[in-house]
Amino acid sequence: MEPEKTPTKKFDQIKETATVSWKLLKLVWQVDRWLFIGSATASILPAIIPFINFYIYKLIIDLVVAVVSQGVPIDFNRLYLLIGLRVVTYFVLDVTFRTQELMERLFWTKVPIYLNEKIFQKTVNLDIQYFEDSKFKDLLEKVRDSVSWRPQQLVSYLFMGAQSLVQVIIAFIAIANLNPFLVLLIASVAVPEFINQTQQSKLSWGIWERNSPFRKKFWYLSGLLQHAWTIKEVKIFRLAKKFLDEIRSIQEKFYLDNAKLAKRNYGLNLIFNALSTAVFIGFEIFVIFEALARRITIGDVNFYTGVVSNFQSGLGGLFRNMTGVFENSLYIKSMFDILEARPKVVQAENPQKLTLRRTPLVEFRDVTFAYPDSKQKILKNFSLTINPGEKIALVGENGAGKSTVIKLLVRFYDVQEGGIFIDGINLKDLDLEDWYRHVGVLFQDFNKYEHTVTENIGFGKAFEEVNVGEVIRAATSAGAHPMIQKLDQGYQQMLGKTFEGGVDLSIGQWQKIALARAFLRNAPVLVLDEPTASIDAKAESEIFNRVERLSHDKTVIIISHRFSTVRNADKIYVIDNGKIVESGSHSDLMKVDGQYATLFKLQAKGYQ
Repeated sequence: MEPEKTPTKKFDQIKETATVSWKLLKLVWQVDRWLFIGSATASILPAIIPFINFYIYKLIIDLVVAVVSQGVPIDFNRLYLLIGLRVVTYFVLDVTFRTQELMERLFWTKVPIYLNEKIFQKTVNLDIQYFEDSKFKDLLEKVRDSVSWRPQQLVSYLFMGAQSLVQVIIAFIAIANLNPFLVLLIASVAVPEFINQTQQSKLSWGIWERNSPFRKKFWYLSGLLQHAWTIKEVKIFRLAKKFLDEIRSIQEKFYLDNAKLAKRNYGLNLIFNALSTAVFIGFEIFVIFEALARRITIGDVNFYTGVVSNFQSGLGGLFRNMTGVFENSLYIKSMFDILEARPKVVQAENPQKLTLRRTPLVEFRDVTFAYPDSKQKILKNFSLTINPGEKIALVGENGAGKSTVIKLLVRFYDVQEGGIFIDGINLKDLDLEDWYRHVGVLFQDFNKYEHTVTENIGFGKAFEEVNVGEVIRAATSAGAHPMIQKLDQGYQQMLGKTFEGGVDLSIGQWQKIALARAFLRNAPVLVLDEPTASIDAKAESEIFNRVERLSHDKTVIIISHRFSTVRNADKIYVIDNGKIVESGSHSDLMKVDGQYATLFKLQAKGYQ
């Protein structure tokens, strides 16, 4: 069975390589068509000029031989013209090489900028579920490793392959004119070498593909040993040796895999080099005997020696470049896999925008949901109604489905059954950009932007101009203003230690900045996922007093494990195993003496 599949598989590989190469060339054309044309021209000309030079030199040699051997008078005008033309070819060739270097430098600078921007634009528009998928993370890892140089290298191989092809065609015509059998002799060595190089590329790709998860782990472990927020625990628990041993193990595996392949390639390359040398010497002997038999001139000996050398190098170069194209296309396919990824949360063709005069009614109607590639249903026939301006809290054990409710509300995922409705409109029919303007969210794993304080808070309203007064009011509402005033540069202080002059904050201070960002948005729906997890009890009380005061006309959804945080909510929903098992105010639930009351008493006992 296997032999029958092999030709089809090889054809598919060739087809895939051609497809990837064509896609990349179209992208490069979009970057700068004149740079593309200049690079292509500078690559092709060096394939033509040497043959012109060989032929001019042949004419010079024949002219000199005729004068020496036959005693004919020398035509100095012709000699000077030929020498002049030869000088011109050298000059043009040198200019071409310099132009090629210039084009290559511009190309290697401009293309990565364009491709990185394309990839960033694509990734920010993909759904969250892509980034929670380990396979997609592996794909991103491959692209991160290769996008800065692989595409340029592939295009260079394509241009140089075109140069080699032109070189081979010209030499083929010249050698076939001398003796067609010689073409077959040279090709008999070059073709097996091409097959060998292709196999080497496939093996190299196999090592790279197979080790992708290990590379991801290598960067993860490297981060543990280099980042300020991880190194403290690494030191205290003496984890450095363990992580270094793991890194060493990964690196040794890389080395052994590549060393084995390198040794195999070394032996095969020596064999093919020996065969190429033998063919070249054989051709030279053939040409010399042709000249002794007076079937060609002395100038022809030099000409054909140069031609066969170019044919041999051109054919080998063509195969090597095509091997390079094949090898790099395997890596670049990952880039196109990302660029061609399609969002799984698809916006309606004619999405509706909200025209809110009040806070909207939010409804979950019999929602059932499981994460992609998982059969476990996180929510099962889940129904929840949040009235306009209502303050509700979602509580329950880890994994109960609380954060999933928020992910569905902001449509990071689509529900499999049932629906989510905003003022009676199915969330799937809403304009997502417009809906996001109406929702302010503080996620549990909020971002720490290493920008100025003003920028950090201002990102909450990145879609419009924000004045300093708004930023200060949001910071005050979040309890961050006193802390910011103590910073050396106040609201212009750079945060984080990555950039010069930056200062780091405690986790609680960072959380206040993130809370200010959510407050700045001033959205009718405010979602707070563990908003005070890293804030002390006093600050927590102050913040929630502000939340109640500032959000009297807003819908507030709070997820928290701190029952002191949620007890003042209008309604508390206890979620267990994807369903609401209890609901009511704090006093109502305490009277029921069910799961909420049990958890509340356990937590309260810890403070006694």
